[in-house]
Amino acid sequence: MQRITLAASVVVATLAFSIAPLASAQTAPAAASDKTAPTWQDDLLVWGFGAASAIPSDPHLRDKAAAQENVALTAIQLGLSTRAAGFANGMENWRRGSVYGQLAIEAAKAGRADAVKTYEQFAENALAGAEDWQRDRVLVKLAQAHAWLGDEATAARLEKGVGEAEVGKVAAVNAARAKPEDFDAQLAILVKSIATKDLDVTRNAFETAALLAKSAGSDDARWTKIEEAIAGASVKIPRDIKMEALLRLADVRSELGAKDAAKALIAKAVAMRVGAVWMLDSEVPLSASIARRLSAAGDVAGARAELDRGMASFEANKSKLPDVFRAQALCPAAEAFARIGETARAKAVYDMAITESQLNPNSRPRAEDLARICASIARSGIEPDPAMVARIRACVAGLKTPW
Repeated sequence: MQRITLAASVVVATLAFSIAPLASAQTAPAAASDKTAPTWQDDLLVWGFGAASAIPSDPHLRDKAAAQENVALTAIQLGLSTRAAGFANGMENWRRGSVYGQLAIEAAKAGRADAVKTYEQFAENALAGAEDWQRDRVLVKLAQAHAWLGDEATAARLEKGVGEAEVGKVAAVNAARAKPEDFDAQLAILVKSIATKDLDVTRNAFETAALLAKSAGSDDARWTKIEEAIAGASVKIPRDIKMEALLRLADVRSELGAKDAAKALIAKAVAMRVGAVWMLDSEVPLSASIARRLSAAGDVAGARAELDRGMASFEANKSKLPDVFRAQALCPAAEAFARIGETARAKAVYDMAITESQLNPNSRPRAEDLARICASIARSGIEPDPAMVARIRACVAGLKTPW
């Protein structure tokens, strides 16, 4: 697929990242493990970032930066660190530091201490004027990076004094690095965190549970302890958070080849859905989340049925959902269809998402949706056909006042 020149309204924003992704005073460290993306995938990221960058900073910097961050983090997820660093250089607020913080984490996982140091400096430079919670989010990412390097002292220093929303994220890294003989000590930390009954602390503890489960291996007694810890969480913790915790455990079971055990965890999560009233922008992504886990556990038919259920609900109830939330609901479903090999269905859902994204008369929400859709298609691994590319190009060209 040839690179397509975008409309004048965003060409300046995208061209800088297409030709010179590191065109700034900051030069990111070479990424030894950087992958080479197919042209179409890289194009999507550039277009998505360009759409986000077209949003005027005044008065929309918060929304603009959030949309840019989503695309940059997708680049990192796809192993495109150099591209992500280029995107970060084009961001204006603390979220630039968040992207550099994530780059530091990935560098640390690869054992690249020098790169961590450089990314850490870039991240800290982005925090001028940031609010406390924003600083906390970035500093904890840097703490996680040092934890991955085994530098516990620096990790503890960076984590000290952060707000509840970030408490326990370094513990998750420690759990991921734990040896089997460390299981009981890590479990005690997990149980203590859940006992706080704090929503954010508990949510972070659930992430720790999934990482700790990897060290449990095939030891069913240890698995039982982890599941009991999650089940013992306060009734005030929203059920969707508890469901996601069980689904993450199912991920680990599937990775370890214990498909039946994974299906049992998925069944427990699905049972928790009964009796609750779900908003459509939560219901469809939840169906997608369940479907991905069913597919990984070997139940492709069940995954397809779950996605059909979610899409039927969307079609029947979308008039009740404001247009600004519709693409956000549909993208996870499209990714899940791609995961189970339903390429045509995935493309159809993406087409639907593009259509829904264009209903709002203001360009800001349209740009946010375009950035979201482009990032999602890139993650899905499905190359868009020329008709879809043309639609995306036309939508980007239509970004103009009013915002």
